[in-house]
Amino acid sequence: MGHRYRGKIVVVTGASSGIGRAAAHEFARQGATLVLAARGHDSLEAAAAECRALGADAVAIPTDVADEHQVKDLIGTVTSRHGRVDVFVGNAALFVYGLFEQTPTEAFKRVVDTNLYGHLNAVTHLLPHWKQRGKGTYVLVGSIQSLLSAPYQSAYVTSKHAALGLIDVLGDEFAGTGIHFTALLPSTIDTPIYQNGANYTGKNSHPLPPTVSVERAGRAVVTAATHPKRYRFVGRIQASLVPLQYVFPGLFHKITKPMVETFALRGKAAPTDGNLYAPADADNATNGGWVAKRRRVTRPLVWLGAAAAVGAVVLGRARR
Repeated sequence: MGHRYRGKIVVVTGASSGIGRAAAHEFARQGATLVLAARGHDSLEAAAAECRALGADAVAIPTDVADEHQVKDLIGTVTSRHGRVDVFVGNAALFVYGLFEQTPTEAFKRVVDTNLYGHLNAVTHLLPHWKQRGKGTYVLVGSIQSLLSAPYQSAYVTSKHAALGLIDVLGDEFAGTGIHFTALLPSTIDTPIYQNGANYTGKNSHPLPPTVSVERAGRAVVTAATHPKRYRFVGRIQASLVPLQYVFPGLFHKITKPMVETFALRGKAAPTDGNLYAPADADNATNGGWVAKRRRVTRPLVWLGAAAAVGAVVLGRARR
């Protein structure tokens, strides 16, 4: 176990599932004192227990980051109890699948309240503390959609673009100080967000391939906090689409909608609000099982291909 973060106070929001939970595990392995926040109670307590099992001091504080008063209380509790916040990981996020006209205005606003104003609320109450100390690190867990368009995700893309803009400006304003703002931009990660998110398309939602393991994303969060830089990507294949959008915009925008409709929306399903208005506590987990499903499909194909290749070689020799 490493000790890079021993004695450091780290707050992780959205820690009850997905990248936040994986990042909490990684910080725990590095010896951090952890404060975990999310809306759900039971899954958040489970995440804290997992971190304690890894040897860390970890507590759970249920918090809805869209509520400024709750965020203020969270930061106040941490600074009162521990005296400081060294790293704040802004990871809490909500997700909606649906064309703009399919997405209820209330749902759109709810996503923006969490994915944008959640960061605004945190930074507003962290800055006085960090300016007094002269240091602190804010890690925005954004998305590749912070830079790219994605049909059927208008609310999510809007909120992620805006949040990255906020962190970009703060990075400029605090450049040269001990206060750092850094953005992690993951591609498709194996988390339960696709099962738990709202979906108004009438079809089942799936992650857009390729899917990267959540553990890899969790490690990247710690790396971003340790070595802050403007952007850090997770998942090279989808990251390669960023320059494509700007160099060949016609091609990029021509293929995005068919790709989503082909790979991400398959099979019929009833529209649902998902976890927009209440946490999906019972369904929260570190990973969404998508990588395991992919391996169950791809591994037999790989073995079949290998067997076919061997057979072809044997048959070819037999004919000589």
